[in-house]
Amino acid sequence: MQLRQYFSFVDLGILTVVAVAVVLPPREMYAADVVKGGDDVQFKLALNEARTIASPGDGAAAADFARTLGEANQKDWAIDASVAAAARANGSPTRWRALLAASVAYVDRLDVVPGLDYANRALGACADAGGTCPSWEQIRMELYQQNLDAGVKSGIDPRRDPRGFRKASESVMREIRLGGGHDKERGSATPSGSASAP
Repeated sequence: MQLRQYFSFVDLGILTVVAVAVVLPPREMYAADVVKGGDDVQFKLALNEARTIASPGDGAAAADFARTLGEANQKDWAIDASVAAAARANGSPTRWRALLAASVAYVDRLDVVPGLDYANRALGACADAGGTCPSWEQIRMELYQQNLDAGVKSGIDPRRDPRGFRKASESVMREIRLGGGHDKERGSATPSGSASAP
């Protein structure tokens, strides 16, 4: 009876919880690498991230980092990194590379509408960059943007119908045949020394 005056059921419950916490061993903790791969993959990723930190206005470094993340199947991280790098590279002559990397990262995740937006921004930044955006890079971006634009205008969702989206986006491409004919392209031309039939 006298013990009951000093301790209540709540006190006994708290004492039991404290005793269990003290007596039980600590839980084991497990950790794993976010990016799968060996030391070379980890080193490449760390090096590219360090390059973006060392020179935040370098669009080429941002593009390399986003590409490495995409190869490591870290699509969300690639989008976040490239979008942030494009914002930091505002006014840089290589900003178009970071914008293009953001577009590619979005398209890799099948978010084609923001991918098209960043492709358009990359083309604009390339035109503003002058000599730091070579003409062959601009042509490559224009082809990429035209394909993406045709796919988005088709209204086909690439997540539901990837083949249909691809077919719609390739509809703007023109086929050009080089050479004398279809047989020669495939390597099934008549052997040398024999005459071909008219």
